[in-house]
Amino acid sequence: MKNIKRRFEVFSFFDYTGIAGHLSKMAEKGWLIEKISNTGWVYRKIAPQKLTFYVTYFPNASEFDPCPTQEQQTFHDFCRHTGWKLAAAAAQMQVFFNEQENPVPIETDPVLQTAVIHAAAKKSFLPAHLLLLLISVVNIILFVLTCSSDPVGLLAGGTNLFTGFAWLMLFITVIIELYSYFSWHAKAKKLAAFGESAETFSFSRIRLSILAAVLAGYAYWLVTILWNGPVFWKIASICMILYLAVLFFAVSGIRQLLKRKNVPRNLNRTITLFSCFVLSLAILSSITYTILRCSQKGLFDRGRETYEHNGAVFTVYQDELPLTIEHLLGTSRDGYIKERRSDESLLLARYEMRQYPRFDTPDFSDLPDLSYEITEIKLPVLYEFCKNSLLNAEQDETADGRTIFINHFEPSDPVPWHAEDAWQLIRDTGPADRYLLCYENRIVDIRFSWQPTEEQMAAVSARLNPPF
Repeated sequence: MKNIKRRFEVFSFFDYTGIAGHLSKMAEKGWLIEKISNTGWVYRKIAPQKLTFYVTYFPNASEFDPCPTQEQQTFHDFCRHTGWKLAAAAAQMQVFFNEQENPVPIETDPVLQTAVIHAAAKKSFLPAHLLLLLISVVNIILFVLTCSSDPVGLLAGGTNLFTGFAWLMLFITVIIELYSYFSWHAKAKKLAAFGESAETFSFSRIRLSILAAVLAGYAYWLVTILWNGPVFWKIASICMILYLAVLFFAVSGIRQLLKRKNVPRNLNRTITLFSCFVLSLAILSSITYTILRCSQKGLFDRGRETYEHNGAVFTVYQDELPLTIEHLLGTSRDGYIKERRSDESLLLARYEMRQYPRFDTPDFSDLPDLSYEITEIKLPVLYEFCKNSLLNAEQDETADGRTIFINHFEPSDPVPWHAEDAWQLIRDTGPADRYLLCYENRIVDIRFSWQPTEEQMAAVSARLNPPF
């Protein structure tokens, strides 16, 4: 039977009543808290018993302290003489337990207790959460700005969508934490004036739900990348996951090693932060350099043909495309590259298809080429939003209220395309051979290097409108 249990708890830093109640329940189940760290709470197997726990705080304590300060040690000795035993400590938070029934609390002055907790919060909890609030707000603003410039691409990108969701969840979590703390603090000060203590607000279930949602989104993103993503993104994603894990455990290990060596707090903090910066820079630089070198050498496209033109190496893609130049012009084409890229989320899927001649093909600039993007809308309510976003992606350039460059979509006849709606790009030089075609659950943005015939328009519908 295991004598050690490790759990990931989601209590707030200041939730002393919630933590004490949880630890009492764990003791009744036969588990006594032994260690609190960033990697989890460690419990030791004991005989099930009823214990009373008390959580107190030392504002001047730090996670970089090599051992309890003299003031802490004196306090621990005092508590031990009154029946309170130290179970675990994590920086400013000290956890005690008592085997007596209805023991006298360690802190009997609610005013002093509230002041101590607030002093501890001002040293670590509040600055950290205000910084996280700022970071999350900045990243949400950047997400919104990206959404306004390329909303369809962002919503179709699993990575972008998960990142935006994660920043939103962080923002909500921080807001809940700050609101609950300041609400408790205001209530605690009022009750302390009458000699009463205020219980803390516990949002552990909400925090756990948010964490579960983020982990579910992360799992979906990871599976999507590893299953459907290009080799480059698969390797890059795995490298970044390993980078974060290595950096976290390496920095934590350095801090713990320095504590065991009795390195003073300030020196420990300086060395740990410097190590974090150096390791982060070194690992990221190594990953970036290695990935770029592998990409330049074509290792991500191993097995594919390559060719050199003007000193650069190009990959010859021969991906399967639902619509090709051969389908439209009816003749076989040699020396062409067929490239397909896709991105997908729970909301949208985007497929980018290109067929173009190799650069080393004689008169390649005179040969026809074809490219199209297919946006598949999984959530019907997003259809009009995607349609308007794609139409507004091309707009006239104006200055001083005058149009100086024409570049916009105008309605076109949808009948030849067998589409619900059709739009054609209009430029200064006149109508361009680029069309936006609206079907039931997908929108096609297609570009020709020639003017398509009605037969070719019908072929586009036949090949791109059904599932492919």
